[in-house]
Amino acid sequence: MVDDSEVNRRRFLRATGAVAATVGVAGCSQGSDGETETETQTPDDSGGPSSMEFSRPSSYPYSPGETDVQSARSVMEEAGFGPDNRYELSWTQYTSPTWKEIANTVRARLESAYIDMSISEADFGALLETTEKGSHEAFTLGWIADYPAPQNFLQLVDPENTVYDADGYTPNGARLFWSEDANTDTPIREYIASQFNRIQDNPGLNESAVQTRNDAVGNIEAGLWESAALLPIYHSVSEQFWYDRVSYNPPSGMGGSRSKENVSVDGIMGKDRLSGTSATFSALDPIASGNTASGGKIMNMFDAPMNYPNGDTEVEPLLISDYEVSDDLTEYEFTLKEGIQFHGDYGEVTADDVVYSIRRLVESNNSTNTYFPNSVLNIERETDADGNVIPDSTGVEATGEYSFRITLQQPFSYTLEVLAYSAFSVIPEGIIGDIEGYDGEMSQTEFSTTNPIGTGPFTFVEWNSGNGGSFTVDRFDEYHGQQAAIEGIDSAIITDTTASYNYFLNENADVAGIPTAKYDPEKVSIESTDGSQEFGTYGPLENDKTVNMARTPTINTFYVGFHMEKVPKAVRQAMAYVTNREQFVDDVFKGRGVPAYHLTPPQVYPGGTSAYNSHWQG
Repeated sequence: MVDDSEVNRRRFLRATGAVAATVGVAGCSQGSDGETETETQTPDDSGGPSSMEFSRPSSYPYSPGETDVQSARSVMEEAGFGPDNRYELSWTQYTSPTWKEIANTVRARLESAYIDMSISEADFGALLETTEKGSHEAFTLGWIADYPAPQNFLQLVDPENTVYDADGYTPNGARLFWSEDANTDTPIREYIASQFNRIQDNPGLNESAVQTRNDAVGNIEAGLWESAALLPIYHSVSEQFWYDRVSYNPPSGMGGSRSKENVSVDGIMGKDRLSGTSATFSALDPIASGNTASGGKIMNMFDAPMNYPNGDTEVEPLLISDYEVSDDLTEYEFTLKEGIQFHGDYGEVTADDVVYSIRRLVESNNSTNTYFPNSVLNIERETDADGNVIPDSTGVEATGEYSFRITLQQPFSYTLEVLAYSAFSVIPEGIIGDIEGYDGEMSQTEFSTTNPIGTGPFTFVEWNSGNGGSFTVDRFDEYHGQQAAIEGIDSAIITDTTASYNYFLNENADVAGIPTAKYDPEKVSIESTDGSQEFGTYGPLENDKTVNMARTPTINTFYVGFHMEKVPKAVRQAMAYVTNREQFVDDVFKGRGVPAYHLTPPQVYPGGTSAYNSHWQG
C-alpha cells in the first residue's frame, strides 16, 4: 500500500496551453554533434538544488534520422570499451515480430560499437514481472494515455517513481531503477526530479503557472536526452478496417478501449449484431480490469461518471448532470442524472452506489487499480501503521440522494478526465461484500466472470474465456444515453494475430485491425480528413474485397528503457546513436506511426506538434 506522504508527493497537476519555452533546454553531456552551452539551475528558477549543472545541446544530440555507428563506437571508446573490453547487454522485449526485427537490427549495429546484445522475449505479464523485479538491463514497453496530459507520461521518468525495490513506496513509473546508485550524473537525476516537482507544485490555470509547467515539460524531455535513460522510439497510429455493410464511426485519439459501440456503430446492413474479435482478458470487474481487451468490454457494460465520447480527448459528463469545483481544486461536488437504471432488477442509480463503487476501488483487496484514486487523484483517506486504507475513510460521500462529493488531499485539475476511466464505473451498492459494511449478494469472482451488473449500453450474456472462446453482450433497452443501433456484439477470442486477421478475411468479423506482417502501405488510399483522422480505403485484401479504413493518431509512446543501476551511460548513448527512428517507422512499422523524440506525445506536448518538433530540432 502506498504511504500517504509519498502519495502526496506523487500528485499530477495539469499542464495546458502555452508553447514550450526555448530556454532551459538540456541535452547530452558528451558525444554531441551540436553546439552546447552550460547553465546552472538555482532554487529560484527550477525549484531544485543549485549544484545542478550540465552541458546541453541546442537540439536532439544523437544524430537524428541517421544510423551513426561511428559516434556509437566513439562514445564507447571514450568510456574505456574496445575490442578487448566489450559490453554484454541483455535486451528483453514484448513478444512481437516487429520489435524482434528492431532488436536484431540494433544488435547488428552495436556489434561494431563493442556491444554484444542478447535478445529475450516475453508476453506482457511476464515482461512486467521481470522488469518490476529488476531482472533486466534494456527493455521495451509502451505507455498509452490514462488522461491527456504531459505529466501522465513524464511521471514515468521521475526518478523516485522508477525504483521498484524501495521500501515503503509503490512506484508506477518506467522500470528504470533510477536511484542514487544509477550510472548517471547526480545533477541530471536531481534536475529531472526538481522539474517534475515544478509541475506538481504549480496547479493553477493562471498564465504564470501554465508557463512554469510548460517550461518544466521541455526541461524534463531534454534532461532525458542528456541521461539517455529512456529512448522514445515512436508514437503509433491506430488503424481500423471495416466492410461496407457497417456504418462505423472509428474512435478518436484516446483509443478504442475508451469508446462505446452504441456510439461507434450506427448499424449493419443485413444483420442485427456486430461481429468482432478480442484478445484474452481475465476480469470484468471494473476495479480489477487489467488490459485494453477487458477495458473495452467494461466500457460497453458499465458507465463511469465522466466519458471520452467515442474516444475523443475532450471529456464530457455521462452519469452526472452538473458539477462544481472548489477554487483550490480539492473538492468536487457532482449531481447525478435522475432515472439512470442498472441492468437487471437493481433499480435506479443513486449517490450511495457511487460512494460504494469508489470505496471499493480504494479499499477492496480485489482492486488492482488503486493507482488512479490514490496516486493520481490522491483522494483523501486515512491509513493504519502498515499503510492500509482504514475502512470507510475514503474521501467520497453522498450529500443527497443524487449528489456526492469527492475530496482530494492535494490540488489536481484533471479530476474530471480521470473520472472517465473505467475503474470508476458505478455498480449497485452492496452487490459484492469486499469492503467493510457489506455482506454482498454474490462473490467477486461471480460478479467478475458470470454476472457483471452495470449501467452501460450493453448487458452481459456469456463469456467463454481463453483462446478459442467467445464473449457476448446484448443491447440494454433502458440505457439512459444514446441507444445502440445494433442488438448486440459477438466477439471471438483469438490470441494469434494472423488467425484473427484470417477471421476478418473470411468476413466473420465486421471491424478489425490488420497486423503489420500482413499490412501493405501501397493498398492505402486516403480520401478525406476530419481533424487529425484520415479516412479512405484499403485493398484489395486476399479475399479480393476492398474495405474502408480510418487512421487515427493515438496518444502513446513506445520506448526502450534501461536499468540505470546496471547499464553504463556510454552503452545507452551508443544505442541512441544507432536507433534510426525514421527507418524503423518506415521499414518495420510500415509507416504506421511517427518517430518519437520526446516521451510526451505531440498531441499533449505544450504547444502541440509544431512546438514538439521545434524543441527537438532546435
